[in-house]
Amino acid sequence: MTRTLLLLVLLGGLTPAFTSDHDEALRLKQAGEILPLKTILERLQQPGQILEVELEHKQGRLVYELELLDEQGRVWEFYFDAASGEMIKKKIEN
Repeated sequence: MTRTLLLLVLLGGLTPAFTSDHDEALRLKQAGEILPLKTILERLQQPGQILEVELEHKQGRLVYELELLDEQGRVWEFYFDAASGEMIKKKIEN
């Protein structure tokens, strides 16, 4: 099983908005308000390659959105509650 985390960051290409988002995610993790991404990836029991990860506000809570390419070439979206680690939803992207 290959899991590659692709963060859409090019060296030297950090924008103030990205830096702010990253700093906020780090602050939330250190405060214990969200689980580390590593924990979420361990709970994701789907073989494939991670294409993208986002931390979003959805319906009043923080949610990790993961996009994964499976071994059959399908792209999946997984949604995890960032505080509890509970999988909220998974679907094949159209």
